[in-house]
This record gives sequence, structure tokens and C-alpha cells, in this order.
Amino acid sequence: MLKKTLTKNIYDCRASDLLNVVADVKSYSDFIPFCSNVDIYEKSVTREQEHFSACLSIDFKFTIENFETKVAVDRKLNAISISGDTTPFKSLNADWLFIEKDNFCKVIFSLEVSFTSFIKERLVSLSFEKVALNVIEAFENRAK
Repeated sequence: MLKKTLTKNIYDCRASDLLNVVADVKSYSDFIPFCSNVDIYEKSVTREQEHFSACLSIDFKFTIENFETKVAVDRKLNAISISGDTTPFKSLNADWLFIEKDNFCKVIFSLEVSFTSFIKERLVSLSFEKVALNVIEAFENRAK
């Protein structure tokens, strides 16, 4: 299992703006590298909470992987939790926390993932941190 927690201070962005960008899973194919399609279903929304399922297509050079996730958005806590256990993952757990500071937003992103294929897990482990940072930067750029 690969585990990583990244913390980044993002200036000129409010916590609620970043949370809204990360929660807008339907738009991921517009700005997340390799994400080619997103379908949202089983959606329920209240003023402070949002729950939905999403099917994402990740388009690598030689293959397209589709996987499903369950997403929980808590606007009161400025937090998002994502989980999944469909191929190519044995398990996927990601947590976002957005902490409003005086002149920046502190973003804490934790990811635990294991793959059904040992080879895929080894390949991803080689660039795991770089890919995670690229994803955070894509959200940051979208929010700005």
C-alpha cells in the first residue's frame, strides 16, 4: 500500500474556493492530467454535506482505466473524503482538509492506495509524490 500526506500553503485562495474546486469532480476532465471522462450518480446534497458516486476514466498512453469512487464533501469542516475499491485499485482512500489562515489556505492531502496489480503499484510508487503534487497544483491553478 502506498501512503502519502502532503501539506501545501496556497496563497491568494480561500479554503471554500479550493474546497469547491476539489468537490467539482464533474469538471476534473477539464483540468486534471490524464482524466478523460467523469460520470456522477447517486447524488444527495444538503446545505453542509454532499455525497455522490463518481466513475472516472484515466487515459494513459497505452490504456484507459475506469474506476468508481464514493465522495463525501463536508462544507462545515472544509473537508472531502474519497474512497474506492474497484479495479485498478484494491483500495483507495483520499482525504482533503482546507484550513483558512490569515493570508493563505493550508491544504492537507492524504492518500492511501493499493492496486490490484503489483506491477502498477511499483510503477506508480516511482512517481507517487510528483503525481500528487501535480494534482494539487492543477486544483490550485483552477481555483485561481
